[in-house]
Amino acid sequence: MTPDDNGHHWHYDHPRTLLGALQRGQGRGVLKARRDRRDAGVAEAVYACIARDHRWDRHVDDCGDYLARLVRDLDMDLAPILDLFWTADRDLDLDTSHDEGAFHVALRVLETLGHTGDRRAVDALRRAVAEAEHWTMVLDEITDRWPRQSWDDLDTVVLSRLTPQDEDDLLGFREPWATWARRHPRIADPTRRTAERPARPPTPVPRSSDVLVAVLGDPLASRGERAAALRELICCAPEPRLLDLAEDLYGTPSLYRAVSRLGSAAVGHARGWAQDGRMHRFGAALLAEHGTEQDIPRLVDAWDRLWEADEWCGFDTLADGFARFGAVAADAVPRLRAMWRWTPHSYERTACLRALLAVDPLAAEVPLGQGLLDSESGVREFAVAHVQLDHVTRRVLGGLAHDPIESPEVRRLAATRLASR
Repeated sequence: MTPDDNGHHWHYDHPRTLLGALQRGQGRGVLKARRDRRDAGVAEAVYACIARDHRWDRHVDDCGDYLARLVRDLDMDLAPILDLFWTADRDLDLDTSHDEGAFHVALRVLETLGHTGDRRAVDALRRAVAEAEHWTMVLDEITDRWPRQSWDDLDTVVLSRLTPQDEDDLLGFREPWATWARRHPRIADPTRRTAERPARPPTPVPRSSDVLVAVLGDPLASRGERAAALRELICCAPEPRLLDLAEDLYGTPSLYRAVSRLGSAAVGHARGWAQDGRMHRFGAALLAEHGTEQDIPRLVDAWDRLWEADEWCGFDTLADGFARFGAVAADAVPRLRAMWRWTPHSYERTACLRALLAVDPLAAEVPLGQGLLDSESGVREFAVAHVQLDHVTRRVLGGLAHDPIESPEVRRLAATRLASR
């Protein structure tokens, strides 16, 4: 359950429904949509997933290519998506809005369709560079994957829209500025000034582990000083004295990375931390990475705590721990299967699928087949590499191997699997 823009609470639909599966970016949603493509409700569900950003974590979860593929495969009308895009562009205020997700989803869907050669999408986003309020975001999107000939002639339009603030914020060595700087002095001059900015100050002389540990144990040291000391300590030999300081340092950036370098030496402390208190997730993560089989019940308990708290972040770390232990972690299987069905945090499904295969290959068969059409490229890559080959999966792999929407790595893996046997 998540709050919407007006503070009202909104629920994901049940994953067994078409809309619920599409909201989560699941492969089963694609299968349902293809099967029932003549049902008007299918297109409505896809449009609804473009109109509202359903990603749990917009920094890592992916949905643009997934939805664009559905629009293409179902031969859907682009007009409603264009209307959504222009409405979102008009209503979006980046200075005050915390929810620009719908704009980005519509933009990414159109960019992906344009990347595959859909002329309607290409024309719409080229027009947006000239007319949209948030044209710089559009320009960033289309110059990332589109061929140069699709955007190179927009330079004069862009120059007419550039403000002095834009020149300070945007111009640099990435495209399209690197290309346009060669023929426009107005772009070349700020780009050159960027290159002439003073270099970073030299790196200070490294401090010894004793000095760094003293800083970490100093109650008068600031959080920034402690974080800097931890970053330096990571470059030194693993430091056992951190274990006795960890509780006081909890919340300091880089603490987990520094403690994790101790490996099995941290397990004893981690077992205590994982029992309860504010460090229980910290301790469980260490056990997932370095614990032994006797720690499986502790990982199961940590998993159940997350589930009962209605959390969706952190399961991937625990799933990686179950994958380390393989079949002896059988108690994790029903939990992994429930996670696969229910989580809206699509980025973590890769770890879930990897753990299912490691712990119970039979339980992973259906999820692997669904994973071929998942919204996350990591899930698709893993599924392509490990799915059982039969006439159905071969047909799906054949489509992925030649799909311009698909990532190069997935296309390569799919072609390799098809050629292997």
